[in-house]
Amino acid sequence: MRLVVHVLEARNLPAAEAQGLGDPYAKLQLGRQRAKTKVIRKSTNPVWDEEFAFRVGDLKEELLIRITDEDKYFSDDFLGQVKVPLSAVLDADNRSLGTRWYPLQPKSKKSKIRDCGEIHLTISLSQSYPEETATLAHWASDDFASSSDKSSELRKGSSLPNIHIEQSTSPPVSDEAEITKQDKSNVGPSFVNRLNQFFSVKPKDTEASVPPLFKHDHGLDTLEEMPLTSSQLSDEQDSETSANMLFDELLKAFASKHEGNDMPGHLSGGVLIDQVYAVAPSDLNTRLFSPSSDFLQSLAKMQGTTGLDIQHWRLENDGEVLKRVVTYTKAATKLVKAVKATEDVAYLKADGDMYAVLADVSTPEVPFGNNFRVEILTCIMPGPELRDDERSSRLVISWRLNFMQSTMMKGMIENGAKQGLKDNFNQFSELLAQNVRPVDAKDTTTNNESLSSMQPETESDWKLAFRIFGNFTVVSSIVALIYVFAHIILASPSIIQGLEFPGLDLPDSVGEVVVCGVLVLQGQRVLNMIARFVQARRRRGGDHGVKAKGDGWLLTVALIDGTNLAATKSSGYSDPYVVFTCNGQTKTSSIKFHTLEPQWNGNF
Repeated sequence: MRLVVHVLEARNLPAAEAQGLGDPYAKLQLGRQRAKTKVIRKSTNPVWDEEFAFRVGDLKEELLIRITDEDKYFSDDFLGQVKVPLSAVLDADNRSLGTRWYPLQPKSKKSKIRDCGEIHLTISLSQSYPEETATLAHWASDDFASSSDKSSELRKGSSLPNIHIEQSTSPPVSDEAEITKQDKSNVGPSFVNRLNQFFSVKPKDTEASVPPLFKHDHGLDTLEEMPLTSSQLSDEQDSETSANMLFDELLKAFASKHEGNDMPGHLSGGVLIDQVYAVAPSDLNTRLFSPSSDFLQSLAKMQGTTGLDIQHWRLENDGEVLKRVVTYTKAATKLVKAVKATEDVAYLKADGDMYAVLADVSTPEVPFGNNFRVEILTCIMPGPELRDDERSSRLVISWRLNFMQSTMMKGMIENGAKQGLKDNFNQFSELLAQNVRPVDAKDTTTNNESLSSMQPETESDWKLAFRIFGNFTVVSSIVALIYVFAHIILASPSIIQGLEFPGLDLPDSVGEVVVCGVLVLQGQRVLNMIARFVQARRRRGGDHGVKAKGDGWLLTVALIDGTNLAATKSSGYSDPYVVFTCNGQTKTSSIKFHTLEPQWNGNF
């Protein structure tokens, strides 16, 4: 049996240097076995992401993990420690404590520093067979005589670079077999009974024939991996098939715990992808997130990403959380060297038709990487109906920055992250389009149905006359006309004077000139309205170039989306809306906030 410890990261460690930073590393010890992680330079929130395996000999032992700050000239500084008894791991469900944060404790109660930070660990017990030893990250070495923390380190020459294992004077292979036998003899009957309760133990003769995990060659401390056997390959294939079947079961179990949850809104950073694909939502979710899909591997190859490690999905907190961890090393660019990234991916919704997955990306090796995390939300929803009754899915990916600490370089970090994400997801879209057909707006039936369903309203002559003549201009003109006729009837004929002659009556004062001008303007406006009424009535019932008798014309504009709009705010975004004006009539679309690529899908 072996104890597997996955050391992920630590946070809020005490600063051991005057600059407020440190060079922390973790030391692990189980009995006489010791191991340690690599040193993370200039950080109080280090990310290691290293896995260690320990042989279990006595369940009464405790796993001791110490966080230490490296000092090149003096002894290393103690930062904090945590102890985990093996009995607690054995009594846990599935013999695993899961992934959790453990608070670090000071060395003694008299220590002045009480808050030593936290460490993120995954601890589990599993049965160790000989063929499994080749798949382990690395084994911790036995330490019999030396208690020095700066003993020699083992490097595994495989796909896991820069992984250190602390080892002191190691015994020869024959001595190791004797020590293993001696440790087995020291195990009491209660230990054997508890093992039989949880595991199907192999025969002792099989255990005695176990080959050594590694050997020494010419004094070099180098691990040599055991070759894979055909039985091991078949076991790996079976485990992959079972993992694919387990993925659907995990989604169903997670959905049963989150029935009725709404889809989350887009993140504040903006939308990276908003595209409709000719595939069912469940199939698109499987292609992007299933363990059987090779989409992430293909994307990593396209982007030059190395060291891709995708863990299996697992349920935590009694089915409330479905998550996995993805680690990789991004390729170097002109401005930034190759950096390691860790994604904590968790489902927020999964009901068969709608999926929401949130990825929390940590890149501590980039400039100011400890000050922020990038959150990426992937939403999969049912799309519009296609012309051939084929199902479609709408994929929306948005992002935002979550600053852990305040920094003066916030604007620079946001601009750099935005450009990097935009480039990455352009490649994401290209690769996805090679596997799933994107859907254009013209291929959907939604717009066609909405346009064809809009029929023009028939308008009577009275309604047309009221719409044109029902205004203040016509009413005031009628009142003025009645008033003038009444004045003509009541007034006596004026005498001819000045430049007047029979048949020509000129105004006798400035006031009369103003009144005449107002009456002329009012009359002109009324005549124009009468002309519009006659023209509208004639065109509505006639043929004006195309056979459209009876209903006239209705102009319908389908506003779909906008792309690459200009930014009008300092944040780099705008709040766009569209105004349509036709023959004096104005219609305004809805406002899309904080985006340069708005989506409307409306008819006017």
